[in-house]
Amino acid sequence: MKLKKFFAGVLAAAMMLTVGATSAFAAGTQPTTTKITPNEGKAMVTLTKQLTVKNGVAPSGMEFEFKIEPGTANAAEHVVAGEVASGFQNPTVTMTPESGTYTATTTPYKAEFSFDLIKLLGGNATKLGKYAYTITEVEPNLPGITKDNEILNMVVSVVNADKDDPDGSNYAYYVALRKGNATEKAEGKFNNDYETNSLTLAKKVKGNFGDLSETFTFYVTFYKGDATKTYTDILFDKSNAEISITKQNSTDAVKSLSYGEIYEITLKHGQNVQFTNIPSDVTYTIAEDTTKADWQYTVSLDSNPTVALSNATTEGTVSETATVTFVNNHQGTPDMGVVLDNAPYIAMLAIVAIGGVALMLNLSLIHISEPTRPY
Repeated sequence: MKLKKFFAGVLAAAMMLTVGATSAFAAGTQPTTTKITPNEGKAMVTLTKQLTVKNGVAPSGMEFEFKIEPGTANAAEHVVAGEVASGFQNPTVTMTPESGTYTATTTPYKAEFSFDLIKLLGGNATKLGKYAYTITEVEPNLPGITKDNEILNMVVSVVNADKDDPDGSNYAYYVALRKGNATEKAEGKFNNDYETNSLTLAKKVKGNFGDLSETFTFYVTFYKGDATKTYTDILFDKSNAEISITKQNSTDAVKSLSYGEIYEITLKHGQNVQFTNIPSDVTYTIAEDTTKADWQYTVSLDSNPTVALSNATTEGTVSETATVTFVNNHQGTPDMGVVLDNAPYIAMLAIVAIGGVALMLNLSLIHISEPTRPY
């Protein structure tokens, strides 16, 4: 009897633990549902935009747009496809950092944006039921931005504000959010990355007549990959303070480079300029000025990735971090008179030298043997 009571107790405890564990698991996997009670005739849903700047400087005042469309009906859950009421404006968010500049950081920049459920639902705002919608990010009109391609699924439940004493005129709204095909809760966040490339222009001088102190001039132009998009200026870092960067036909130094402008840059051997904050669809042209008086250099290119060189000019697309090194080579023949390392000439000189010595000795002998004449 005691043994039966013991096993009965163990069984009861196990059942209680099982029920408790199941309840806890179920609660932990259910999507978050937010209740929204209308205030001053509005029922606002707030979502979050996050931007991670991996490198470069993202433009301030970036605007992101989101599109809300009917979702997929689910008969088993009594969910119908929602309707987007006429006149409803898709939500947008403008991101402007407090510091005025979006610089590279591992901490995402955040901005919240909202839309009114009552305006979205239209006539369904007063019809009890569950309505499915999808929220997607519109392709950003910003180079360097990675779009968040995951759909945010939203189910809006229209219920009586007072379930115990409904009056048929006051309603509340429950909003459940799920990201993509996930069943777990979602916080209503859209995530973007801002990532750019760099291009380094370097100078190298070679040859036995290569002048390492000489200054060389380059003309650099960057072009937008998509004229419809909003680009920020290109930044740069100079390896030496004496490097000059100006607009063509100007003497004023610049702090950044605009697209479509020609810039004049001076470099000496071992110097370089790194251009940064360049989206991956940007193209460029770099030309070295070879019109200087008494130009005696041959121009070649050492680049990674490889690009072609024609008439001291190269063009390319900044699809990754790249380096373009212009190599100027001035080889020449020193003026040393007779070239003594030439065997025939050495032999001729030897013969001449021997002949000269023989002549001198012969003259000396003649002078010694000649009799002395009296005065």
